[in-house]
Amino acid sequence: MTTENATNGSSESLLAVRGLKKHFQVGSGLFGRNKLFLKAVDGVDFQIKEGETYGLVGESGCGKTTTAKMILRLEEPTEGTFEFEGNDAETVGKSKDLTRNYKSNVQAVFQDPWASLNPRMRVGSIIAEPLEVSTVMTKTDIADKVGDLLVEVGLQKAQANLFPHEFSGGQRQRIGVARALALNPKLIVLDEPVSALDVSIRAQIMNLLEDLQDEHGLTYLLIAHHLATVRYMCDKVGVMYLGRIVEEAPTEELFDNPLHPYTRALMSAALPSHPDIEREEIILTGEVPSPLDPPRGCHFHPRCPSRFEPCEGTVPVETQPVPDHRVVCHLY
Repeated sequence: MTTENATNGSSESLLAVRGLKKHFQVGSGLFGRNKLFLKAVDGVDFQIKEGETYGLVGESGCGKTTTAKMILRLEEPTEGTFEFEGNDAETVGKSKDLTRNYKSNVQAVFQDPWASLNPRMRVGSIIAEPLEVSTVMTKTDIADKVGDLLVEVGLQKAQANLFPHEFSGGQRQRIGVARALALNPKLIVLDEPVSALDVSIRAQIMNLLEDLQDEHGLTYLLIAHHLATVRYMCDKVGVMYLGRIVEEAPTEELFDNPLHPYTRALMSAALPSHPDIEREEIILTGEVPSPLDPPRGCHFHPRCPSRFEPCEGTVPVETQPVPDHRVVCHLY
């Protein structure tokens, strides 16, 4: 999406991402003359309004998680920036107060509930850690807060004394949610929060996240590849392919009227909500190109069933064929 669109909406957005890129150097080329870069994220723009859920979807390796890591300040952008509450990342980085405020207000729930919790710490200590580091609360107040958080996510106060291995996967993810809530954040990055869970548990965690959003006025950035999860939780969706967002629209508009050939292929590959629903079967040829050497022009053109001459040499520009529905494709 274009920087202009992201900038124009930044005044009313909690988070506005503008021209974000992340290129990893992976080699020096022949005789060290030409450096090789893996273009994990190659110019991403979007904005999230306060209280809404924005989804980023796409195949594995398209840059979703790297985008999330930059927003969480776990990776530094190669180019571009993002604004949170009107302050850009560079300004936040220069101020200790703004950095502290940013870290308190932007939290994360990670994909793997087995790997994201320290197995040597009791659950109460895991949830209490951000409170101990970032607040001046007394030990008694922290213990009370931890108990309240456990109850809020559907667990019991007494379970604060247990270790992570004594919980099921769904319970561990609830603990991760409780930890993310500890500092009363405004934005939570959900990186595949239910993909590692049993199907029977996924709906419970999604319902929990929605209830907490309503209760606390939370804003979510949801990273996912499971389209049913995205359709259930998101207000707006951006579709990523090879480091770029190729289409963005409100959720129901995107699912009912996908415009980009890649989005249509994604939709055709997903299971329908009802067995009687018939869909056009779209089979993409070839493999996803390497981000070390992405195709010229439209990155998707080697696999696109609708490609024509301009696709191979000219980068498509963003258009808006339907109100509030943006697509980057030569077809439009």
